[in-house]
Amino acid sequence: MNTRTLRRLGALALLVASVSVASAAPVIIVNKALEKEKLDAATVKAVFLGKKTAWDSGGRVILAVLKSGPVADDFLKASVDLTSSGFNNQWRRLAMTGGGTAPKSFESEEELRKFVAATPGAVGFVDSANADASVAVLTPAG
Repeated sequence: MNTRTLRRLGALALLVASVSVASAAPVIIVNKALEKEKLDAATVKAVFLGKKTAWDSGGRVILAVLKSGPVADDFLKASVDLTSSGFNNQWRRLAMTGGGTAPKSFESEEELRKFVAATPGAVGFVDSANADASVAVLTPAG
C-alpha cells in the first residue's frame, strides 16, 4: 500500500472510532438503595415529568438531569418524548404552578453521577460509559 492509501485508511479508522464512542446509549442510574426498584417505560416517563414523586420502596424521588448535550437530548427524546427545551419548559410550568420542584441539573455526567451516588432517592441518566459501581443502573422492563 502506498502512503496515500494508508492515510485514508487511518482517517477512516478514526471516523469509525469516533462514531462508536458517540453512539453509546444513555442509561438510568439510581442511588444504590434503589437498585431493586422496578421501572417500565411509563414509570420512567412519569418520574422524569414529575408525575411520580415517591418510589414504590418508599422515599421521595429526587431527579437529577444534565443541563444539555447529546446524552440529555437522546435520553429525553427516547424516554419522555420531549426535546431538552420542551423538558425544561415542562418543569418551568410545574414550578410556576406549584406542581413540583425543578430537577437538580448538572453540567457534567461525573457531577450528576456523584450526586446520585450520594443522595438517597436520586435518579438520573448518564452515558452508559459513565455509569460505575457507585450507582445502580436500572433497565426499564417492556
